[in-house]
Amino acid sequence: MITLLNIITSIFTIGASGIAIYLFLFKQKPIKSIFRLLVSFSFQITQQELKDKLELLNDLNANDEEQKKEVINIFNDVEGQLRGNGILLQNCKEILKKITRLNNNTDELNEPKKRSVISELRENLRNIEIKSFEEIYKR
Repeated sequence: MITLLNIITSIFTIGASGIAIYLFLFKQKPIKSIFRLLVSFSFQITQQELKDKLELLNDLNANDEEQKKEVINIFNDVEGQLRGNGILLQNCKEILKKITRLNNNTDELNEPKKRSVISELRENLRNIEIKSFEEIYKR
C-alpha cells in the first residue's frame, strides 16, 4: 500500500515538474508580466502608505510639543520604509538624509522644516511614479 502511494506521488511530482518546465520554456513572457505586475502592485501599496503618512503629517503641527512626538514617530516610520525599499532608497537618498538628521536631532524639528521635508518627499514619490509609468509604457 505504501509503495503504491509512493509511486503515485512520484508520478504527480514528475507531472508537476514537467508542467513547471513547460511554463518556464514556453510561457516566460506571461509569467514575467505577472511578476512585474505583482512587484508594481506591491510598490504602489508602499507609495500609498507613504502618501497617507504625509497627509497625517500635514495635519500635525511640529511646533506643538504633544503633536511633535507624533510627528517624530511618523518620520521614524517613513525613514524605515525608505530604507527598507531598494527603489525608494535609491531615489530618495537626499530626503532620507534630512529625515534621519531630524530624527536624530529632534530639537531642530519645527513646522517649516517638517513642511519642507513633506513637500520634497511628495515630489520624489511623484517622480518615481512617473518613471514607473514611463517604463511600463516603453514595454
